[in-house]
Amino acid sequence: MNLMRGAVPFEAEGRERFLRLTTNAQVRYQERAGETLVDAIVAMQGEASQGDMLRLRRLIWAGLGHEGLSEDAAGDLIDEIGLAEASRLLGDAIRAAFPEAARAEAEAEAPEGNAPAPAKPRAKPAAA
Repeated sequence: MNLMRGAVPFEAEGRERFLRLTTNAQVRYQERAGETLVDAIVAMQGEASQGDMLRLRRLIWAGLGHEGLSEDAAGDLIDEIGLAEASRLLGDAIRAAFPEAARAEAEAEAPEGNAPAPAKPRAKPAAA
């Protein structure tokens, strides 16, 4: 399978698939859910969101929209691969869809003291 930018591959129902949160996937999610993908991500990060299966299934469904699946079929895929794997795939797809934010988050989480060394000053040419 030729993967496109931001595609997260996985296998389910005996074939290779990929989850991709494209612009169209984000619009598909927003039209169905009445909230943006970013709003869903923020909502799912709260402690009270544990077990928010409706959002999870709808996000997976939106990311698989290129396959034309129903939301129920997306739920069946989640059941097959398992909740932990579905959550991991969704996280990977979110990071792939927003690489700049993922980089900034990784940099913010880096322990202090691991900053790159400052550039060495260049020697000035000798005056003639």
